[in-house]
Amino acid sequence: MIRKWDGTWKMPYRLYRRDGVNQGDWYHALICTGCGEKIYVLDDPSKGEKAIQVVGDGQLSVPCVRCGHDDVYSISELHTVQSAESLSSTYPERVNISKSSRKPIKKSYPNAKVTMGVGYIEDRPKAAALVGRIITSWADIEVQSARLLAELMGTNIPQAAAVFGSLRNSRAQADALTAAAEVVLDEKDLLLFQAHVARKASLEKERNDLAHGCFGVSVNIPDNIVWVAQADFLAFTAAHKAGNQPPDLSSKQFVYELGTLERIAQEIAEFYHQLGFFTGYLVARHDGPSGAAFRAKRYSELCNQPHIKQALEGIRNKARKRGRK
Repeated sequence: MIRKWDGTWKMPYRLYRRDGVNQGDWYHALICTGCGEKIYVLDDPSKGEKAIQVVGDGQLSVPCVRCGHDDVYSISELHTVQSAESLSSTYPERVNISKSSRKPIKKSYPNAKVTMGVGYIEDRPKAAALVGRIITSWADIEVQSARLLAELMGTNIPQAAAVFGSLRNSRAQADALTAAAEVVLDEKDLLLFQAHVARKASLEKERNDLAHGCFGVSVNIPDNIVWVAQADFLAFTAAHKAGNQPPDLSSKQFVYELGTLERIAQEIAEFYHQLGFFTGYLVARHDGPSGAAFRAKRYSELCNQPHIKQALEGIRNKARKRGRK
């Protein structure tokens, strides 16, 4: 649904809450125009102490998960409430995340025998769903990246999307974003931009490994999935078919536990929002004094986000090392 304001076309911002609601927690909510019940739109980390901060005008397109009514609301209709009820999420229960990376099978499961091949991942449906979440969510990261490029270039999103989509590899996409950023951003905003680019590259590697790897299962490793790089599996199968002594495939195989896959999936979703927050921060450059005040406060918040803070520290450390040479 599109609304026309001040002679320009704008689209209401779509908000659809998928996370559950916990009794006693605080939220920014709306009253459904269909059933009259509360729609818990956003978490309120201030616990009712601060009003929601919004820069610019606009409308919110929000569905009600109770009655299915879908309507457009003004931002002024958002109000802060402490929930007196609990509501389930719209997705299955998540497994607990693990901070560990994939594990070498020879070290973690030395006695496991693995069957590799197309379709075996179906025997591990939870792992298959997580791999699917990780791979398919990357398209949304690229949508956010195109929005960022549009803001940096000062152009409309369709044009930026056409440019971004024409760049066939991630290095070319990063180069295009960086070239635009270096022209229009000041030093501190450029540093924050570089942290987002570094974070994107780190997550993209984890995503690409899963997207282009080969999978297998072992009856000795329930729930979890076995992975090997495509090149290593090709070398093994080629040697085997040629009648040569194949390389030790087990030394190249790794186990992705469910907690590790859940961590990667959640971190990609986290970065999707972080990239959107950063683009919104840059858009506020055009909103005069109110935008400047918003940006002054928002900058430190963006710098202290999970993983972005670590990326900033990494960039600064590299700069210090270069300065000592």
